[in-house]
Amino acid sequence: MEVHHPSDDGPLSAEQVLLLEQFRHRVEARISSHGLTSDDVAALVKELRDHPQMSRQLMAELAQELQRLLPGQRFSFDWD
Repeated sequence: MEVHHPSDDGPLSAEQVLLLEQFRHRVEARISSHGLTSDDVAALVKELRDHPQMSRQLMAELAQELQRLLPGQRFSFDWD
């Protein structure tokens, strides 16, 4: 099944904001329970990239969120 992502990289929609909040909660839960590995991040990002509401703007927000939660760590967020 092909996923068609929003082409508009403008402000996040209400559905995208909800998706971002869900991501934040999942990341915080993993950090508090056992820490966050690069494999955890890769799995979360892959799952979100497959979501039909994912956009470049939302991916940028996710990257900023991870940088805030895990300062100094490097993660890859390549879209392609």
